[in-house]
Amino acid sequence: MQVHLSSAMYSLDPEEQSLWKMIRSLMRISPPPLPVVTAGGISLSSSEKGEALTDILEVQFLPVMEPSEPAVIEVVDKAMKAYCFASVY
Repeated sequence: MQVHLSSAMYSLDPEEQSLWKMIRSLMRISPPPLPVVTAGGISLSSSEKGEALTDILEVQFLPVMEPSEPAVIEVVDKAMKAYCFASVY
């Protein structure tokens, strides 16, 4: 790679703006996509990444089956009743 790059460097001509053209073409190179690393391994493809993120989100957002705070339940219940009552009229 260095031999190819050094020969390309010697071929640059400021009169033809070839240096500018080379820099522009190098700047357009996008970085490779980043992998998603989980306990299950490394995901590289889009579908593997989607599955890994789905698994992570499922663990993070588990539904609450048993309400734990009676005071919060009461506040939410009152708010829902007020909302339902207001939407009827």
